[in-house]
Amino acid sequence: MSASRADQPSLLDPSAYGEDLRGNLERVLELAPVHCRGCADYHIRGVAHRAAGARFGIDGDRPQLVETIAGLVAGLLSGRSGKIDIVIAGSADTGILATAAHAVATLGEDALARCRFTVLDLCPTPLMLCQDFARSHGLELGVSTVDLTEPARDFPGDLVLLHSVFRFIDSERQPAVLARLAGWIRPGGAMVFSNRIKSSSSEETARDIARRQAANERFLAMAGRGTLPAGADPAEMEARLERQVHDEKNRTGEFRDAADLRRVLETCGLALTRFDEIVAEIGGGDQPSIIRRRVLAVLQER
Repeated sequence: MSASRADQPSLLDPSAYGEDLRGNLERVLELAPVHCRGCADYHIRGVAHRAAGARFGIDGDRPQLVETIAGLVAGLLSGRSGKIDIVIAGSADTGILATAAHAVATLGEDALARCRFTVLDLCPTPLMLCQDFARSHGLELGVSTVDLTEPARDFPGDLVLLHSVFRFIDSERQPAVLARLAGWIRPGGAMVFSNRIKSSSSEETARDIARRQAANERFLAMAGRGTLPAGADPAEMEARLERQVHDEKNRTGEFRDAADLRRVLETCGLALTRFDEIVAEIGGGDQPSIIRRRVLAVLQER
């Protein structure tokens, strides 16, 4: 396993998780308009917000994910020889891979060397960001462009991670997709499933829009300080970010309450061994504060 770059945050850093968010921003501005023209604004929005210090998505349950993944991987490592395969199904950027790699790194260098990561996504841009991350930290990584609703092949794993991906899958298709992914779990393995619980109330929608607008403003303030990456056009960035303010309003895969999510999870043929409802306040300080509800679940063979 090769050494990390000298300027790359350490995998063991509990605040950075090894992620170079500014480097991600430079890369996504280069990659997304070329490789993901139809959804470049979405990819750029997420990376730009995180680079500006906004907290979304992975920040809602990252400490709990680290504890959960580390515990499951420790059990897998002690119970078998050879490589442990960790499959990440859906990845907006490097956040989920960094979280998983950080969790394994807390178990020691030997544990990290025994783990092999695979990242799947519908789009090339996040996969290329993950490849950059893996090279920087010497991770063994494979990537594949995959439509999770109709995967052309299986990706067997000892641990399969799904974070915030089912909100992009129509609710009527979710049980069949989950059952297919559950079939990837090797004997003794597990699935870790994390998803936001988002009510349909206009008040929650308005808070989400306000937070996104505030994150846009926070990022664009970087232009005034002269800290945008070279080649980033502030006017173009503002237009891209503004187009994304209302991007989630028509998604049909949102879980509206925890009971709905539990019912879907119980259909996949695995044993639901953990189902934690997490309520976290995200933001505060110079950012709007919002309460986010999530479920973190673990499913294992019966």
